[in-house]
Amino acid sequence: MLDRLINEFVPPTMRRGLRSAWALAAKLGTMLLPVALSACRNEPPLPPGAPELAARMLAGKFSRPGMAYDLPYRLFVPAGYSQAQRYPLIVFLHASGSNGTDNQRQLTPSIGVMLGRVQSIQPAFVLVPQAPDGDKWVSGSFRPPFRNYRQAERPQSPAAQLVLVGIDELEAKYAIDSDRIYLTGPSAGGAGTWDLITRNGTGRFAAAVPVTGANDPSRAAVIARLPIWAFHGAEDEVSPVENTREMVSNLRALGSPVRYTEYPGVGHDSWSRAYAEPDLFPWLFAQKR
Repeated sequence: MLDRLINEFVPPTMRRGLRSAWALAAKLGTMLLPVALSACRNEPPLPPGAPELAARMLAGKFSRPGMAYDLPYRLFVPAGYSQAQRYPLIVFLHASGSNGTDNQRQLTPSIGVMLGRVQSIQPAFVLVPQAPDGDKWVSGSFRPPFRNYRQAERPQSPAAQLVLVGIDELEAKYAIDSDRIYLTGPSAGGAGTWDLITRNGTGRFAAAVPVTGANDPSRAAVIARLPIWAFHGAEDEVSPVENTREMVSNLRALGSPVRYTEYPGVGHDSWSRAYAEPDLFPWLFAQKR
């Protein structure tokens, strides 16, 4: 239709330029449409690079009868995957700013950094589920500052339960090494990491990397033998540094091999430095259940 109108009403010398301009406008419109739609819905834009990361990962949902919702996820399958060998699995629990159902908002720049560094060390699966708005990996408070709590007073969230369901499903489908399943996450994901290992960590995870997360220090005995490397910023006002200090103190009193890195002068965003630590992923992959 457009070509017919151009041929009919536009002089021949101008047709090529007009077609090029129209094609450019159409391309820009396609690129900007998701941003415009997000603005109309009062949603923040997607994290930088999220669509590109999404294109490199498989999309799916974990579900279980009786659950309040399904749990969207993205899964990175290592290049050259072969059913004849076993691969580690890293489970990444996002921070609360990534909640939703679009199955993209959880793909923050930290995921891009992780994929690049991890695959250069060891081909591995990386699972990034997405908790819905109105829920978190740990049930309870939604307003900062987030402080340590009593796990017995907080039932396990459906999102956390579905993470465990999802791990079982992936183990049944792919050649995942059950002795090398690792758990990590920042902020709300750090709290979720502490919560999952202290509720379900025995016999499930080979190691954990909680970053700036609240927790229940009274549960330290449950994870005293689990390899853990925890991170926190000393100036964190969202999740005070005392949260991790208290858990680490309890773990060390029990003879735990826990590693702890505290960043002086750093606030809530300690994960940018944590996931860039040169020794982190080599240490992680050395851990076995």
